[in-house]
Amino acid sequence: MARKHLVLLNMIGALALVMIDQTVLGIILPSLQRTYAFGPVHLQWAVNAYLIALASMLMCGGWLGDKFGYFTSLRIGVALFTAASLACAYAPTGDIFITSRVFQGLGAALMQPAATALVFSSYPADERGKALAHYVGAGLVFMAAGPLVGGTLVQLFSWRLVFLLNVPIGAAVLIMAFAIGKGKTSRETGNFDFLGAALFVMALLVFTVAVQRMGDYRLTLGEGVVSLGFIALICYLLFARRHRVAQPFIQFSLFENKVYLGCCLLLFCIPFGLLAQVVFGAVFLQNVLSLTPFQAGLSMLPVVLTIIICAQFGGRLVGKINFRNLAVCGSLAMGAGFLMQALVIHYNNLWMLFPGMMLMGAGLGFLISSVSTEALSHVSLLARARATALLQTCRQVGGVFGIACVGALINWREKTMISAAAELMEPNDKDRELLQLLLYKFMGDQPAAAALLHERWPQSLYILKAISSRALADGFFFSALVLAGAAVMSLWAFKGHTPRQRPPASKTPAPEKPADD
Repeated sequence: MARKHLVLLNMIGALALVMIDQTVLGIILPSLQRTYAFGPVHLQWAVNAYLIALASMLMCGGWLGDKFGYFTSLRIGVALFTAASLACAYAPTGDIFITSRVFQGLGAALMQPAATALVFSSYPADERGKALAHYVGAGLVFMAAGPLVGGTLVQLFSWRLVFLLNVPIGAAVLIMAFAIGKGKTSRETGNFDFLGAALFVMALLVFTVAVQRMGDYRLTLGEGVVSLGFIALICYLLFARRHRVAQPFIQFSLFENKVYLGCCLLLFCIPFGLLAQVVFGAVFLQNVLSLTPFQAGLSMLPVVLTIIICAQFGGRLVGKINFRNLAVCGSLAMGAGFLMQALVIHYNNLWMLFPGMMLMGAGLGFLISSVSTEALSHVSLLARARATALLQTCRQVGGVFGIACVGALINWREKTMISAAAELMEPNDKDRELLQLLLYKFMGDQPAAAALLHERWPQSLYILKAISSRALADGFFFSALVLAGAAVMSLWAFKGHTPRQRPPASKTPAPEKPADD
């Protein structure tokens, strides 16, 4: 087999690590609740610890690949991701598990830019489109397989096996990377803006903690003002650094192009809403609808297949129709999907949720393969690497904001409704405090609390299911609002934008010589 095909196979293995891990997490969250007695905030950190690490290190991963070679960056990333997966599988406490998730995110940040660059550079110019299509297609297959494989492993064995599965895959990818990787190509790279990256991470952490504390009734007015001021200060410092360093962490000059800025905002809004479905929707399926992990994974299959099918059509439409129409229709379809689910979720019927889930998947499918393509077509070739990293960073930051904001809203609504329900069910002040505490613990899927509630207040178990449904409906309404905002933003950002024309055949550049690394 030619070396370029071996490189593609190796990078598909690296992609499998990331895609399966990301898509399966929602299925295992209820199991994590029971194992570590996680509350709502801990569940959010199980997701956001990974996303924050990934968002903050993606640009660093691209820089390391340019400076030390893509295979070097890939090997370090795969080794780190595999070791962190092993730590997740055997984590004795919830804090260690969340810390291990941070290192998983760091490993993924080193892997992703390197893997894409290696596929791109290993093929001559006239074969790159086909190779990248195979690479992206494999990612969609892993996205479809992740929930089903994860649900099966959780139900038949343990959630820990989901992370242990990464170990043999990671080892195979690492061995192959050493076998086929060559020395790095000499490149001139500037210094990485580590100070800018540190400021960026601090802003994300402060925002996430502040929003979570607000949803948990623990954020005072003074803390809120200080947090807001701190975030504003960091944003100013990041903006001020754009002229002080050669390669700032955030390349603000890219935002001068309105189409590129619109694509960044669109990529921020899509995961903002999507992760509400993947994370909180998956928990709802198991904790409220009482689906097994396998059934929960199976129930996601129609949605994922809809995404895969519509992604094929969306990719073909780029350059043929006005991208403004594609962006607006895709955003509105996702928003309408969340709205449809929010309106019927109180019936606690999976079949009634399917139309909204599939409409959401259709909208995502039309956007998933077209937004980045459209954005990069409006950026010069020399700035394309940085522009790609910034697009991916916007996507991950959108996920962080979505988990934090939607999670805080759901948590706040649950606590508010639990307090109101406890006052109605128990007139005695002392018993009411016990009831309220047990209701909070039951929402964390703690069996002891469920047993005591069933014995003393059996009607509360039915009330709690209604509370969970209403809180998630509010979260879905919020997601629908964000995506409606994305549609309105698209009307502004892509106004007057016309489809890109393909260059004439006579002007097609000659094939480039593929790079070694």
